[in-house]
Amino acid sequence: MRATRLITGTLLSVTAAFLFAGQIQVPVSAIAGAAGCSDLASLVLPGATITSATEIRDPFTVANGRNTLTVSAPFSFCRVALRLTPSADSDIHAEVWLPAADKWNGRFLGVGNGGLSGNIWFTSMIRPLQRGYAVAGSDLGHTAPNADWALGHPEKLTDYAHRADHVTAVAAKAIVAAHYGQGPRFAYFHGCSNGGHQALMEAQRYPDDYNGIIAGAPWNNWTDQVVEFAWRTRHVEQIDKEKLPMITKAVVEQCGGRDGGAAGDRYLNDPRVCQFDPKVLQCKGADGPTCLTAAEVEAVRQVYVGPSQNGRSLFPGFEPGSESAWTPGVGTFTTNLYRSMVYQSNTTWDVHNFNFTGDADALHKALSPLIDSNRTDMSAFRSHGGKVLMWHGWTDTTLEPRESIRYYNRVVAANSAAAKGADPDRAQLADTQTYFRLYMAPGVNHCGGGLGPGSTFAYTMNNSEGPVDPEHDALSALERWVETGKAPDTFASSHMADGIVDRTRLLCAYPKVSRYRGTGDVNQPASFTCEDDWAGFKRDRAEATR
Repeated sequence: MRATRLITGTLLSVTAAFLFAGQIQVPVSAIAGAAGCSDLASLVLPGATITSATEIRDPFTVANGRNTLTVSAPFSFCRVALRLTPSADSDIHAEVWLPAADKWNGRFLGVGNGGLSGNIWFTSMIRPLQRGYAVAGSDLGHTAPNADWALGHPEKLTDYAHRADHVTAVAAKAIVAAHYGQGPRFAYFHGCSNGGHQALMEAQRYPDDYNGIIAGAPWNNWTDQVVEFAWRTRHVEQIDKEKLPMITKAVVEQCGGRDGGAAGDRYLNDPRVCQFDPKVLQCKGADGPTCLTAAEVEAVRQVYVGPSQNGRSLFPGFEPGSESAWTPGVGTFTTNLYRSMVYQSNTTWDVHNFNFTGDADALHKALSPLIDSNRTDMSAFRSHGGKVLMWHGWTDTTLEPRESIRYYNRVVAANSAAAKGADPDRAQLADTQTYFRLYMAPGVNHCGGGLGPGSTFAYTMNNSEGPVDPEHDALSALERWVETGKAPDTFASSHMADGIVDRTRLLCAYPKVSRYRGTGDVNQPASFTCEDDWAGFKRDRAEATR
C-alpha cells in the first residue's frame, strides 16, 4: 500500500506501515526531503485523515479530563491532529507533537491513558516533548468518560482494548518520517494504570511497534481486576471511612522501621512482611471513633485478602498501610462497565448484586481474550531487543500492587528454557531480567504522589520530576538499556514538597529490597542498600503459580 503527499509541486512517496483490516505491515523508511509543518496537512495515510497541522510557538492550553493547564512551548513544535479509522465503526482521535528539527532527539514516544479514557492524555505528552521526543497519544476511539460508548460497538471495544495504540504508533511514525525526512531511531512507550495495560499490550500483541516500554501500575489482569472492584466495593462500604486513617496509623506503628525502612517513616518499606491483624483495633465495648466493630474488622481482613473463586485467589487485596485512601467509589464504575461491556441488554444490573461465580464467569467470557494483557510470552518483543520496565507503588489504592509481582513471577515461571542448574527459579529470574525488570516503590500511590519517593516515575505533569538521567529517571534508564545494553539496577528516587526535595531513597529491581543500613541520613540514598530477598521471591513465586 502506498501513501502520497504533494509538497511544493513535488510528488513524494511514503511507504506506510499499517495493519488496518488485516493488511500487512511494511516498516516506514527514510523519505527524501522533509515536510514543513503546514505541509503535513496534505499528507495522505491509509485509514487516517490529518485534520490539522499547526506550528506552536506560544503558550498553549491542554486538558486530559482531570485538569486543564496552560504551558509554555519549550521550543517551536508542530502539533498534528488526526483521525484513524481501522474499521467502519472506528473514530480514533490522535495527536502527534513534533519538536523543531534541531531539538528532536531522533526518538519517538507513545503515551498511554487512564481508566476508560475518552480523551488524549496531553499532560503525559508535555515532558517528553520538552526532552526532544516526537510524541503521540490518542483517545482510544471515543470521547465518553464512562463505558457507554461500548454498548453495541464491538469495533470500538477492540480499539480501546488494543488496536488504537497500534494504529496511532504506525501513523505517528509515518508522520515523523515525513516531517524530518527520516523515521525515528528508537521508539518507546510510557503509560500508567490503563496506560500500563496499554504498554504491556503493545509488547504482547504488537512487538514491532516499540523498542522499549514503561508499564506503570498496569491494569493488565483487566477482567480479574474488575471482579476485585466489586469485592472491594462490598467490603469497604462496611467500614466507617472516618476510621481508615486510624487503621493506617496502627499499621505503621506496628511495622514501620521494622521492614527495612527507617524509623519515623509514615509508610511501609515492604508491606509483605507486615503481619497486621485488625482485630487489635476491635472495640471492647460500644462502637466508637477509635475502634472497629467486629464487622469492620472482618471487612478490613477481606480487603487485605482479595477475591477468590473456587478456592483460587483471583486477585490480591490492598496492602497494610494503604487504608487511609480506601474508597468504594469503583462500585459505580463497575456497574457502568458491566452494563455496557458485559450485559449489554441488562440496564438494571448493579455491583451490589455481584455474583462471584456467574458474573465473574460472564465477564471473563466476554472480555478476557480481547482485553487482558497478562500473556507471559513476550518472546517476539524480546527477540528484537525489546525491554520492559514495570513499576508499582506500594500504597496504590486504585490497582493492587501485589498483582504486578504476581504477573512478573508468572512471566519468570513461564521462562522454562532458562530453568537450569541447582536453582532453576533464580536462573529463570536472571534470564528474564535481561529484558524485563520490576520496581516496587514504597509509599508511592497510584501512578505517583504519596509520602514515598516517586520522582523516578513522573510520567505526567501532575507528579514532581527530578533529574532526568539514568540514575534517577525511568525513561532515561530505559533509553540506555535499549540503546547500550546497560540495564538499570537501582534508582535514586525523590519525594518533593512544594517542589523541594525532602528525601531521596534507593529503589531496587525486584526481588531486591532497599533497606536502611542503620546509620546515616535517612533522607539520602547512600544510607540504604539493595539486599536480595530470596525467601520473599520464593514465596511470591509460589503464590503466583499455584
